[in-house]
Amino acid sequence: MVPIAAENLPSSMYTPLVVLLAVYVLLNLLAGRARSHDDRARSERWANIAFAVVLVAAVYAVVLLITGIFSYPSRSSDMVTIILVMGVFFALLLFVFFLIAEVIPHALRRGRRER
Repeated sequence: MVPIAAENLPSSMYTPLVVLLAVYVLLNLLAGRARSHDDRARSERWANIAFAVVLVAAVYAVVLLITGIFSYPSRSSDMVTIILVMGVFFALLLFVFFLIAEVIPHALRRGRRER
């Protein structure tokens, strides 16, 4: 076993997330089928149940996060570092997309008006 992988949570703890994903997909398919048959009440019921499944999965993901923090406190600083690096990366990416979508076209339009 790889030394890093030896300290991770057991894979059986992630199985409920896979099961919840499968249930969500099934419920979404049922909602789509009901929607295609113009059965609005049944479609909304399946969609509401699918949303509840997503909420349960989110709560379980938080439980896994808390379990990981308390089981491996030495890795908490690594987790915070990774989250900060990802946050900065995506903030910069959003800034670049903002420049591409808003600032550059606006500057090009202003340049045409001045001529």
